[in-house]
Amino acid sequence: MADKLAMADLQALSSQLSDHSVLEQLMDSAPLGIAVFDRELRYRKVNQVLADINGKTIEEHQGKHLRDIAPSLAPTLEPLFQQLMHGGVPSVDIAIIGQTINHDRHYRRWQATYSPMMDERGELSGILAIVKDVTRQYETEQRLQLAMRAAQIGVWEWHITEDRLLFDGQMDELLGCQARYFSGGIQDFITCFESESAQQLSTALEGDAPIHLTLSYLTPTQERRWVDIHADYLPASESLGRRVMGVIHNATTRRLQEARLHQANVVFDTTAEGIIIMDSQFQIVSVNPAFTQLTQYSLEEIQGSTLDSIMHPKYYADSSPPWHQIKPSVRAWRGEMMCVRKDGGYFASLLQINPVCDRYHHTIHYVVALSDISPIRKIEADLNYLAYHDPLTGLGNRHLLQERLTLELQTAKLNRQRLGLLFIDVDGLKLINDNLGQSTSDQLLKQLAERLCEHLQHSDVVTRYGDNEFLVLVPYLEQTKELATLANDLLAILRDPVTLAHEQVIISASIGIAIYPEHARTPDTLIRAADSAMLEAKYQGRNDYKFYAPSMTAKAREKMQIEQGLLKALEQDQLCVFYQPITNLATGTLSGVEALIRWRHPQRGMIAPFSFISVAEECGLIDRVGEWVMRHACQQVQQWLAIGLCVPRLSINVSVREMRSPRYVNQVATILAETGFPAQRLEIEVTESIIQRVDHSLQLFEQLKALGAHIAIDDFGTGFSSLSLLRSLPIDRIKIDRAFVQPLPEDKQSRELCRTIIKLASSLNMAVTAEGIETPEQHQCLQSLHCGEGQGYLFSKPLAAEHMSTLLHLQQGH
Repeated sequence: MADKLAMADLQALSSQLSDHSVLEQLMDSAPLGIAVFDRELRYRKVNQVLADINGKTIEEHQGKHLRDIAPSLAPTLEPLFQQLMHGGVPSVDIAIIGQTINHDRHYRRWQATYSPMMDERGELSGILAIVKDVTRQYETEQRLQLAMRAAQIGVWEWHITEDRLLFDGQMDELLGCQARYFSGGIQDFITCFESESAQQLSTALEGDAPIHLTLSYLTPTQERRWVDIHADYLPASESLGRRVMGVIHNATTRRLQEARLHQANVVFDTTAEGIIIMDSQFQIVSVNPAFTQLTQYSLEEIQGSTLDSIMHPKYYADSSPPWHQIKPSVRAWRGEMMCVRKDGGYFASLLQINPVCDRYHHTIHYVVALSDISPIRKIEADLNYLAYHDPLTGLGNRHLLQERLTLELQTAKLNRQRLGLLFIDVDGLKLINDNLGQSTSDQLLKQLAERLCEHLQHSDVVTRYGDNEFLVLVPYLEQTKELATLANDLLAILRDPVTLAHEQVIISASIGIAIYPEHARTPDTLIRAADSAMLEAKYQGRNDYKFYAPSMTAKAREKMQIEQGLLKALEQDQLCVFYQPITNLATGTLSGVEALIRWRHPQRGMIAPFSFISVAEECGLIDRVGEWVMRHACQQVQQWLAIGLCVPRLSINVSVREMRSPRYVNQVATILAETGFPAQRLEIEVTESIIQRVDHSLQLFEQLKALGAHIAIDDFGTGFSSLSLLRSLPIDRIKIDRAFVQPLPEDKQSRELCRTIIKLASSLNMAVTAEGIETPEQHQCLQSLHCGEGQGYLFSKPLAAEHMSTLLHLQQGH
């Protein structure tokens, strides 16, 4: 018998071995393991092959139970042997796969067939086991499976007559199949693929030619995958009909690489950047069309040369280019250079050079990306010009002045020289802008700039510092009178009539002069000194110049800046209204809100009213400011009322100057009509000084009351009102000044003053509101004195409109 004895023939062999004479002959000569069990499943006979399979001697088997020799197999074999001995099955050809360890401690794999043995009387005497060592076959199959799995190759077979498909386990992974057999036959296999691929496979299977296809399919997660299929037809044999044998190989990686390579080729050919491929010696191997378009060199003209051939001659004339120092450890070299075209023209470029290395980290190629950045550099130059120049007049701007002034001051300090700075403010420019338009005032500024440039020396620097401000820097100053002469000349040329919109316009200017080092030693302080001198010239009647003097205080400059800033604030919507809740001290509910103006300054941030209201009154802007506040506050509260938010009262502070205007009452009536705000919810707060002129105040208050508005005396107790004046005027409310509230409750005098004011108001049928409540103790004290309302940080600080809106929603359950 040979090693290649098929296990399918073991059953026939087992029947022959039932003859004891034959059995004895084969026990020692057969290449198979043979064992005979008695009815109790004890070993009666074993040959050496079987003993080696079990890793024991023949003697160790004799008389031992199956459980003693092969305990792991006993649970499987004992029920089977019982069926054989009781006639449950005639024989067993089940090809059980087992695994044992031999004497060398090596694992062995085997295959066994079991059959009943009969004695001379035909009765069951035991069990015959024939065992074949399949270790080598198993290892060969395992190596083959590992190789196929590593190569992602699956095997398939189609039995045409039966329309039956067979697959190996690798097919499950390749196609995501859960079964090796497709019950529906070849059609199930075909439908695994996408429609176009399925049609290709179906057509190929209809012929007799070898099949070589790349097919696509979708995974359960809808990802596209590809496989290569190679198959051929096998003719029919005696045992098998005609069939197709084939292999299937994972082609997804290859297809994706091909797609990426195609994409790379498309990018290489179509990208706007010039691409250069160089070898390890920096010689050009290939270029893309964009490179040719940028440099005008074709591949044939540039191939074999280096980047030096397109580099401007002045670059790296005395040294090797920096990219020659690129190493594999350096990911890329990036830099700018000036390139030369074939026709001799130049362009600024950005280069990025990346080394391409093999797996041993040896550089085999360099990939160069070349971009034309000339447009970017032009834009940068334009932006740099705009950063240092005024776009309207072409003069230098603040940044240029700062840099030049810093440089000239350093030079003056080093050489012990003096320099002068003239601050020129054009008077009346706003009036021209309002009457003749922005474009006309722009033309005026251009002409004035031209006049200044024509008159000044080349060493002088003139800049536009603000809307209507010019600064002239005069270095190398020898005598102070030079600046006085220059200032007079500039005033004269600026006074010359200017023709604008077919009209002659005469303007004037105010000039302030500061000198280094007498007046200041830094750029900022020198500019401020010249600015202060200019403001002094403006205060002194304009159309004049002044040298800086310490007596020109910062207060005067601040007032002028506030005045100018307020004009801009009104025009540019920099003002805003905050709202401070007024609270019923007994119930804690909202009684109203007080409108408080704020200035949202673009440089200084939020400015409180005490910093600018007095200036507004002095310069005559208070009427416009007050009208703006009332209009915006009425509009805002009306919006809250319209959406169902209850604001019982709106209190607005009004200055004495506003109320003395003959058009004030009409102004209030107009605002109420235009905004739709109910007059009965409006409370106008005035200071005690307004009531000193009883006749005027009585008439004014009666007119406001006729509109439906209420009158309140603000900061009561700090003025000069008398009881008789209060009785004679239609006043609805008294507001106790915070100066009397702050010392509460400890200060007895303040407590008595508050008590007196509250009783006085009650006797005159007036309501009382206390201002500046900040502590619970002050709240309790005022409540005990029967003060009706209060406001202050204890309840809420003044809030922006959006925050006040949120508070109203929260309090009123909206």
